[in-house]
Amino acid sequence: MFKKSLILLTILAVLILSITGCNQQLTDEVYIERVIDGDTVKTAAGDSIRLLGVDTPEIDWKNNNSEYYAEEARDYSIKNLLGENVVLEYDNEKEDHYGRTLAYIFQDGENFNQKLLENGYANLMIVAPNDQYEAEFKKAVKKARKSRLGIWSQILELQKSLPIISYQEAASFIGERVIIEGEIVNTAATTSVNYLNFSNDYQNTLSIIIFNQNLNKFDYPPAEYILDKKIKVLGEIKIYQGSPQIVVNDPHNILIID
Repeated sequence: MFKKSLILLTILAVLILSITGCNQQLTDEVYIERVIDGDTVKTAAGDSIRLLGVDTPEIDWKNNNSEYYAEEARDYSIKNLLGENVVLEYDNEKEDHYGRTLAYIFQDGENFNQKLLENGYANLMIVAPNDQYEAEFKKAVKKARKSRLGIWSQILELQKSLPIISYQEAASFIGERVIIEGEIVNTAATTSVNYLNFSNDYQNTLSIIIFNQNLNKFDYPPAEYILDKKIKVLGEIKIYQGSPQIVVNDPHNILIID
């Protein structure tokens, strides 16, 4: 009996030490010395920090070109993070294949990653197993999307300069970047692709393609949520197996019309 009790106490002590050790590594306090773009910063120690759960528009430094709202996202991170002491909170994986540290940034108890989403500076990007705040982040994105904040205003801005056409006109705009307006009447979700169709004759008319590898950017299941909704879709029309299509990689390229 004594030996069993001793063994149990030993196991309990090891578990407590393990948990304590893990907790000590869950957070770090760092000083932000540089902001690369909206979702990547550098510490005074020289470590690159990639913010978890978010994906801000890209800045092409080489060609001096930026995606829509990329500069605004970077400015927002500069305003809030540059020269500040912040707390890094880690999830299940602490480093990506580029050697960058993966973390959530907290300031005064607030999750800065979530603020990027709430204010429309970033798309959602949940990559398992780093999904601790998935539910909160999806709520934040939904709010920004419905209010058309930041990146979610992209189509509203670009429709001032791009042609707005119907799906029936798609074949006349092959290779062009356009905005398609219409109602999704037919959808399908396979193991690799989500299809959004403006017509039941989907084999001969325009389809919107969303590859499943990009579903981690959406706060909703596209094939289910967008069915019977009127939308505007931004993209380049291409031909695949004789039919026109637009591949959507980012959810803010779809504007759901209420």
